[in-house]
Amino acid sequence: NPLGGGAPTKDLSIGRMKVAIMPEYDDPSILAIYDGKFEDVSSYPIKTSFLIPKGSVISDACSLSHEGQHFCKLYKTVNRGVHDEVSLLLPYPNFYLSFHTPRFDVKGEKKEFDYLIKANHPVKIMEVDIQQPLRSAAFSISLPGSAAQSEKSGTISVIKGFNHFTYKLENVSKGQESAFKINYIKSDPKPSVDIKYTSMESPQTQSAPYETQRNIKAIIYILFGTGVFAIMAVVAWFFRSRKKSGAKRHE
Repeated sequence: NPLGGGAPTKDLSIGRMKVAIMPEYDDPSILAIYDGKFEDVSSYPIKTSFLIPKGSVISDACSLSHEGQHFCKLYKTVNRGVHDEVSLLLPYPNFYLSFHTPRFDVKGEKKEFDYLIKANHPVKIMEVDIQQPLRSAAFSISLPGSAAQSEKSGTISVIKGFNHFTYKLENVSKGQESAFKINYIKSDPKPSVDIKYTSMESPQTQSAPYETQRNIKAIIYILFGTGVFAIMAVVAWFFRSRKKSGAKRHE
């Protein structure tokens, strides 16, 4: 859906932004949450966008009131190469965006992947919280050069017992890319928490949640890539049909 007008965000910056990265939390993928607040906004709504990994499935794209109430809005996504750009209107300066990245192979014990954060606005302070999956070992993180380890890194979540590793980046510029390389060993293919949409005892052939949305996205990308060829094929068929019809009339 097309988004209406909003306050220009060319010169707006984010004061504080929190990025939560949770591998294999409730799905064989990464659950990521971007949470923060714009500074010095003179008018509303704010028309903005965020860059997320290509093919991600969005769960929430919301703005938060001063009382903490969620106002989830319509959004649209556009492929920008290795990223999808998510555009939305914010009635308040706060934002909350959660999504699942494309699935990765959970059959192999050794997991190794890069999570790339690309800022679409300047950010004064970016806090990155990386959660270690349950039942995993040899968990390690290679940091971008601009990241510093937070004092509370290595803490254990009281609710679920997860290990958390937190980092801080300051004065992140627009377009800056920060890659966190995550490695661990996990022989158990099940996610850390039970999935409310399917039973953990269900056969592995059953589709995981978010898989329908991923399949739809894949079809859209394929159709977009092959659309030109499909149109050309239809045009060629049309002219061939007319040519045959004309030849029959002359006979």
